[in-house]
Amino acid sequence: MFARLSAPLAGPLATLLAALLFATHTAAAGPAPLPSSLRETGGRPDLLYVVLFSLPDCPYCVAVRQAYLPALPDDPRFRERVRIREVGIGSTRQLIDFDGQKTSHADVARRLKVKFAPTVLFLDTSGQPRAEALLGGDSVGLYGGYLEKRVVQALEAIPAARRD
Repeated sequence: MFARLSAPLAGPLATLLAALLFATHTAAAGPAPLPSSLRETGGRPDLLYVVLFSLPDCPYCVAVRQAYLPALPDDPRFRERVRIREVGIGSTRQLIDFDGQKTSHADVARRLKVKFAPTVLFLDTSGQPRAEALLGGDSVGLYGGYLEKRVVQALEAIPAARRD
């Protein structure tokens, strides 16, 4: 009646179960505060904005927000050039868009054609995509690698500011 897990399946299944338990446990922590501005003031043209588009009660959004995005600014390769933002797909809260105009979170999601969560976009200081969007959550423990690859691609597409 019950099948025994073979060794090749035990690893991926254990990773999946751990991810689901983590997402369920961390969902109780609630969403992070949504930003009031997408773009940082200061005029640095070499910044990359990693923007998580989320929905309330989305366990995969919680996992991306808490398990993967916080590691980016801690990585010495990304620390100086990566900024993390979050946009609530259906939120009517106001924020300042990349063009300096006041808009809502929902309008930003609509303009960027984000329809489901989690979606992570990799945008330059003018709000233009610099790498392929990362759609969906982590189900097999590979999300961190996909995220890192997209960040590296996006940073390579944005020239680093000269430091004389």
